[in-house]
Amino acid sequence: MRLHKLKKLLTVMPAALLLGACEPHVLYHAYRPLPKAEWRRTDTLRFEAVLPDPTATFRLSVELRHRTAFPYRTLPVRFTLAVPGRLPVCDTLQIPVADAEGNWFGLGWGDLRVSTSPAVDLPPGIGDTCRICLTSALPDSLLPGVNDVGVKIADGE
Repeated sequence: MRLHKLKKLLTVMPAALLLGACEPHVLYHAYRPLPKAEWRRTDTLRFEAVLPDPTATFRLSVELRHRTAFPYRTLPVRFTLAVPGRLPVCDTLQIPVADAEGNWFGLGWGDLRVSTSPAVDLPPGIGDTCRICLTSALPDSLLPGVNDVGVKIADGE
């Protein structure tokens, strides 16, 4: 019986390693906490990333750490990407938070959840220092239940 389990483990392990190797390499990942777990419409969250290769392609996603008190199914977030010597890139990302029945997306424990936007391709050649600014695109002046908002930049391959 033990030999059978060992053979099974040795068969599954290379596949697991290969799947793990397919993850994009994360170059920048940071969160900004929000006071009192509330995101005000006037709050702009700022990030600064130094990207190593000016010729590489990158993918950006926005992450939301929220409580189950968050009242919406989706959070639209405006982002502005500024790179010295280039025009800023502005766009809106949608962070899916819950489905129509109120089931939460993302990972979490208790009433704390983490939801991630789909990744977007950044324009090629933005290596060096880039500044990212995030604001809520909802009309509410205050969003309760938002603990932190983060940015992740990974290899675009």
